Amino acid sequence: MSAPGRAPAAAPFQQFVSRLSAHWEGDAAILRHRGAVSEAITLESCAVELLEQARLFSLEEMTLEQAKQESGYSYSAIQKMSSDGTIPNVGKKGAPRIRRGDLPKKPNGCCEPSKGEPDLAELVLAKALQPSHIS
Repeated sequence: MSAPGRAPAAAPFQQFVSRLSAHWEGDAAILRHRGAVSEAITLESCAVELLEQARLFSLEEMTLEQAKQESGYSYSAIQKMSSDGTIPNVGKKGAPRIRRGDLPKKPNGCCEPSKGEPDLAELVLAKALQPSHIS
């Protein structure tokens, strides 16, 4: 979902989802190997559902006002990126809509973790890299 000349998308979220899904699939393989087939099937279905929900999340259409809130860019900057084709307009002329997955995130914008608050993705990924209790 990237267009030529557009700002970088929310790649960290997509990387997080892919890594977590792959981790769950690896745990499912270990469970299956150990004979816990039904548990493996459950974990595999969770991994598939996570990927599907992330896909739907990235395809969600937003108004320019919603896109402003999510991206950290001003309304006029998003409007300009939409009108010049930097961000695809999936709405109509006069009623533009931007897919969440096409929306660039402003570096150090409104969506960065606040000072002193933990980065949830970092915590989950750090835990995912620790040895599993399943192996």
